[in-house]
Amino acid sequence: MICRRGEIAFMRLTDKHAIHEALRAGRAFTQVTFYVNPKRDARLGEIERRARKAGVPVTMGEARQRGRQRVDSAVEAECSDFVYAPLEEVIDRARATGAAAQIVALDHIEDPRNLGAVIRSAAAAGAAGVIIEKRRCSPVTAIAYETSSGGAERVSVAMAPNLRAALEELKKNDFWIAGADERAETAVHDTDLAVPLVWVLGAEGSGLSRLIRETCDFLVRIPTNPAFPSLNVSVAAGVLLFEAARQKREKETEKINTNSHE
Repeated sequence: MICRRGEIAFMRLTDKHAIHEALRAGRAFTQVTFYVNPKRDARLGEIERRARKAGVPVTMGEARQRGRQRVDSAVEAECSDFVYAPLEEVIDRARATGAAAQIVALDHIEDPRNLGAVIRSAAAAGAAGVIIEKRRCSPVTAIAYETSSGGAERVSVAMAPNLRAALEELKKNDFWIAGADERAETAVHDTDLAVPLVWVLGAEGSGLSRLIRETCDFLVRIPTNPAFPSLNVSVAAGVLLFEAARQKREKETEKINTNSHE
């Protein structure tokens, strides 16, 4: 949920992992409320410690009911709205990782839960950043932020006015643009991915838009059961990111072994 007071927007969070990461990242908080004793859980205890250290008001609330259902969240907090990184930051962060660099770009991903899950996959795989388009993609809402389970604080998330222009800028910076397309002739496992990569993923069903597909340097598909070829976009992102990471590690190991025998 996004709340506004004057010109300042806040996110209301109920996921303990997201709250912990927001505190770790130094995001501004107005309050943290616990509905169970935070000493019962290591992560809740860490939230309390960080909140008090940052001077955030910490209170205890009573267990709540919504209709006949008990509200299960153990903690609730209100923090400053998400701030996007400039594209240049994503590029610089990716460059720092060399050939292992990976970035995810999203085309028409409108479900905030899908966005959050992709960000989580990107963070887990060690990607440098995620790029979304301002007009045709879900923004990082509280739902997306919580679904990322704190991953939104571990990668740089940029909002581009025009995705195609952003991809062209990445090309100028020596990144290869790889589009995920279930109709592609080449399987991801048969493709050399040991280069600085930008993975472009489209919406389930419609896939990549024509202009974005044409901007890609190459297209790959994930081999799936022909009778059930569909994958959730966040699952597809995870498969692609970890396959590329595997190939990059193997190349680096080969390089080290070759040098050690010279």
